Parts: sequence; structure tokens; C-alpha cells
Amino acid sequence: MKKTLVLSSLLLASAFAAGAATLNTVKGALIFKDDVDGVGEVKIEFANCMANDLYTFKSVSINGVTLNATSSDNIGPFLITSGWVGGNHTNNNVKSAKTTSVKVMLDGKEINRAGVASYKDCNVLDVVVENDLYIPGQEPTLFAKETMTYRVAGNSIDVTGKHEYKNETAQKIDRYYGMQSMFFDETEILTPGGAYSRWTPVAEVDRFSKASAPDFCTFIEHSPNGYQASYMTRDGIGDRHMVPSSDWVFIGNSSTKCYHKIIGSQSVKAGDETMWHGVYSWFTEPLADECRNASDSGTFAYKGWLDGKETEFRINPDGTMSTTTAGVEGVETSGEKVPFAWAGSGEITVSPAAPGAVVYSAAGIAVHRGSGTFSCSPGLYVVTDGAGASLKLLVR
Repeated sequence: MKKTLVLSSLLLASAFAAGAATLNTVKGALIFKDDVDGVGEVKIEFANCMANDLYTFKSVSINGVTLNATSSDNIGPFLITSGWVGGNHTNNNVKSAKTTSVKVMLDGKEINRAGVASYKDCNVLDVVVENDLYIPGQEPTLFAKETMTYRVAGNSIDVTGKHEYKNETAQKIDRYYGMQSMFFDETEILTPGGAYSRWTPVAEVDRFSKASAPDFCTFIEHSPNGYQASYMTRDGIGDRHMVPSSDWVFIGNSSTKCYHKIIGSQSVKAGDETMWHGVYSWFTEPLADECRNASDSGTFAYKGWLDGKETEFRINPDGTMSTTTAGVEGVETSGEKVPFAWAGSGEITVSPAAPGAVVYSAAGIAVHRGSGTFSCSPGLYVVTDGAGASLKLLVR
């Protein structure tokens, strides 16, 4: 799998400068606004919505024009043996899911969302939502505990979805999409590394298989009002290991929506867990678009935020993603043991001398913070000590 984290003295500091955001709480709803350089005024609203009244992002707009609105599923749902679970789905008018808790943090400090308040000069909003998912026809018997973590910054929502399955009798998951798009009025779609590697009119878009596009990770939708990119990282089940080779990994132009597919024809039972990680970004112009003509290179780039930091996302012609993330720079090229962190077999150890350390995956995702030993998948990692030093570690 070819995947690159670009580590450099970043152009982001000047080209990607953004004003501080504001947050308003209105009796449970959250309204996050940021005037993003090169994009415009981004407004993202969270509230209870969909048929199950789940707490999630409800609408996204740029310069007052709505680009995305949750009138149907935006995250999930599952189709299991006995029916649809979660998202916008009910069964015979019985809800299949319920939000049980919501935790809101602004720049790392928890706030009360229940009242009416305004916060200025903020940067990162974290919304952690816990949902109960029920087995259809057996409510309130649990199918899974769902934890959705939304990190909002700039023009992006960085999402991590975790599921702890509770069903004592095995349930077959026919399909689970993870990321879904409710983008408005798209006229064309782009899937680098997939069947639609050049801009394709929506009416001509259908679906393609995992076997045909092993490195596909991002689909981009375009309308007269802007763009939406939906990037699925390879963390957890995002590497599609729970999707058969012949099954679909992308479904487009289906009931006006597009989907990543990350589970297909797999059984789960109590004790099993899955997780995935993806980033939604909205923008008015790409940084690079070499995907118009057959003779073009096939590269597409755009501005977004990854783990709360300004990032250039660059999708390569084969579908792999390269990211340049603010604050990750000056990395040593050696994988040897160093004073504050070192790699072992399937693990990384961070010395107690570096309590502010952050470990990043090759995609630029923060996978561990602080000192201690933690397990991780084989691959390349970047470790910063929180005091200016960085290094690159290879875990085998």
C-alpha cells in the first residue's frame, strides 16, 4: 500500500491562514462558524435529527449557501439479519437507535451545550456522541454501542466511529457504509483510483468493486455552489478488510447520495469491536484539479483540517492520499532507538520524559498521546515530543 505523509517546512502557515472561529450553543444545538481563508464563512450545525433523533451534524454551509443537510442518513446505518439499524431508519415506526450521551469540548475544555451561550476566538470543537443501536423487532435488545467522535475545525469534520457489538446471537452485517454524503445538487463526481477518475456527470455514476480499486479512499462531489470531499482513511476497517474483493467499495448516485462501503457480508457477535476514521471537507475551489481531461495527470488537491490542524489533502492518480499537516515537520529519517521514543514489534514506547508526545500514523492521524507503551499496526509513524523534537519510527 503506497501512502505518503509529506513532512516539510509547511507552506500552510501563510497560504492556509484562518481566522478564529465562534461557537454558539442554543438549547442543545451547536453552531460553529469559521471564516476560512480561501474558502469563505463555513457554518456547521449539530442537533438531534433523522428519524431516530440522533445527535450529529445537521447542516453545513459556505457563505450562507447550504451544501449538506441531514434529511437522511449521514453516518451509517447497518443492514443486519433482521433489518436496518441506526441512522435514519425505523422499523414499523419503532426507533432503531437512541442517543444516550453527548459530550462537547471546545479547545480541549468541556462546555455545557444545554443553555444559550457564545464563545469567540476558538479553534477546535469536539463532539462525542454515544448511541444505542437496537436489534429490529427485539427492541430494546442491544445490537451495538456506537461512539461517534466529531472533531470540527476550519472547513472539515474529522469523524471517528467505534462500535462495540452486544448481540449474543451472531448477526450478519449485509452492509455498513460508515461515511455517507448528503451533498446538495451535485452535477458531477470524481473518484481518484476508481472507475470515475475523471469528472463524470452524476447521471453516469454507479458503483465499483474493491478488486477494481484497491487504493480508492476519497470521493469528491461538485455542484454550482462548491465541493465536498469524503476521505476514508485506512485506519481500522477503513482498509476494507471486511469487504469481499468482489463487493462494492463505492456506491454513487443512489437516492441522491454517495457511500463508502466498509463492511459487507460479515458476522459479528458480543465482544467484537470495529472502528473507522474519515474526514469530510467542504470548499469552493480545489488547490489542484488535474482530472478534467484524459490527458491530465489525475491528481486532485484541496484544503481541509486533519486532527484539528490545517492540512493539504492531495489524492494521487492511483487513489492513495498524501497529506501535508501543519505542525508535523522537521522529522528525522532514522528509525533507530532515540531518547524519548522507540519502536518494538507491534508497539511504540514513549518515554516518561516526553509526557506531551503525540504519535501520528502515516496518514497524519494522532493515534496516541503522552508517554507509555501502546500496540499499533505495522507501518510508519511520526512521533513529536511536544517540545520541538520529532522522529520517524517503523513498526514491524
